[in-house]
Amino acid sequence: MAPAADQVHTTLRRSWQCSPGPCIPLGAAAWRVEIDDRQLETSPRDSDQFVVKWAPTAARRGFEAGLCAAEHVDAAGLCAGRPVRAADGALTSRAGDGVLALLCLVPGRPLRAEDPVDQAWWGAALGAAHRSLRRFVHQDLAKFQAAAVPSAAPHLAMEPWLGPAVVETAAVVRRIMVTDQLTYGVRHGAPAAARFRLDPATGRVGLVGWAATGTGPLLYDLAHAVLCAGGTGADALVEAYGRAGPVPGDECEAVLPAMLALRTAVQAAAVAARIHADGGTPRDHAELTRLATLLR
Repeated sequence: MAPAADQVHTTLRRSWQCSPGPCIPLGAAAWRVEIDDRQLETSPRDSDQFVVKWAPTAARRGFEAGLCAAEHVDAAGLCAGRPVRAADGALTSRAGDGVLALLCLVPGRPLRAEDPVDQAWWGAALGAAHRSLRRFVHQDLAKFQAAAVPSAAPHLAMEPWLGPAVVETAAVVRRIMVTDQLTYGVRHGAPAAARFRLDPATGRVGLVGWAATGTGPLLYDLAHAVLCAGGTGADALVEAYGRAGPVPGDECEAVLPAMLALRTAVQAAAVAARIHADGGTPRDHAELTRLATLLR
């Protein structure tokens, strides 16, 4: 369980040796906090606004790998919500049954998934992030698995099309990974539009939320973004990624449809799992119907 705001405040004072303002919840495991940046080792372009994120102890290694990736991307010039290291140089500090990280706030508004102009910003920033991570390595980055959803999972039986879709799309991607020369690298893992920030004051686009970072075919990240943009009609996103990213155009044209099908099936399985667990929400049921349409 994530700590209370007062414990977050205490951890910041102890481990980062600063005097933070009130910790304002941003969700179940994140807080926004103001700290005079003269108290911390930050760059001149950083403001005095920060984000604190918590992760359970079991996820610490992957969480810290993502923080290192964000640190690397930020150093390359793309705002990524880099971590501010604690007074002892650590990326995180223990809090309750997990760890806390202090991150620089990336200013700006989230991108709009349906807006073609925002889609161009989206694709360009994702491509730039992939390029900046070409030489980044970390032993705790999660490895891509085409068949991450067990075929016998009970929620896959909720719809007659769901189990076969997961099995078949995973099989297609596995064959491509064996027979084709794909571009591999470090993936963000969850590059939805809401993870990107457009700062109107500077025109810069940042990318936050690196907890799902891993390695694998870079086109799976692009497929994730395209699905978040509706699954079709995301030409501006794909074209901008093609100009900025490291994946060759012919590979993108040939392989993206298979990656998108797999990403759609995996997302459908995740939605079905929520419905199977507690009945889901009306939005979950509508989303499952939408994903079924995309897989036909």
